[in-house]
Amino acid sequence: MGRLAASAAVALLLGSLPGRALAAGECPDGDWFCDEAPPPTEPPPEPAAQGEPEPPPPPEPPATLVPDPEPAPKIQLDVPNVQPAKRRRVRHREWGVNIHGTLGLMGDDQAISPDAGMNGFGVALRFRPIPHIAVEGSLELLWGTDYNGFDRFEDAVLVSALFFVNPRSAIQLYGLAGLGVAGAWLDASDDGVEPQDERYAYVGAQLGFGVEARITRQFVLGGDLLGFLRERQDRDADEQPEFVDPVTHRTSNTSGGGLIRLGATFYW
Repeated sequence: MGRLAASAAVALLLGSLPGRALAAGECPDGDWFCDEAPPPTEPPPEPAAQGEPEPPPPPEPPATLVPDPEPAPKIQLDVPNVQPAKRRRVRHREWGVNIHGTLGLMGDDQAISPDAGMNGFGVALRFRPIPHIAVEGSLELLWGTDYNGFDRFEDAVLVSALFFVNPRSAIQLYGLAGLGVAGAWLDASDDGVEPQDERYAYVGAQLGFGVEARITRQFVLGGDLLGFLRERQDRDADEQPEFVDPVTHRTSNTSGGGLIRLGATFYW
């Protein structure tokens, strides 16, 4: 009992010493019971009083409303839906049909028959691929009295190229050149002799010039003058020549002449 009481008294004595040193602010160096004081801490913020609401944030300034720009007015034009004009194609090609009367020219020779003269008519088909050039095929029919005084009927097929000098004018000039074949039937009977029919065949060429006036685009009046030179080619040509000179008795199967053709051409 006495030992326990002594231990408690010592403990109480020892426990009171550090409290005094701390209270007095004295702490000798090296004392084991003198700990360093902790650094002072900031006091916590005072809690807001319960029941008082936090002040509302300041109101934001009202936004300025900028009106939307008005759209530009639309201009609407009522334009009819017109198809683009097509480029007009200028046609240069032409076809034409020519109808003409024909006057034969035989010259003025002392040996020619006083009754000599032949006339007729003809038709032609003309193709004009470009304004300056045309190709024409014609059929000529003539009848009358020939150079030797015999009754004669003759037909000829002529193919010619026509060269127009001024194709854009209302009055147009042209030259022509070509080839032709012909056949003739004649009564070669002499005085008091039984009639004798003869048939001749010719190959030749022609050259000439002409003029035509455009009355309308499709209707044309005109005429030409052409001269021809030809050679007889039938099987009896050498035995029975066509021409015999009464003075020199020279023979020939070569002949020439001219044609005047006047008529109208219908183009399309």
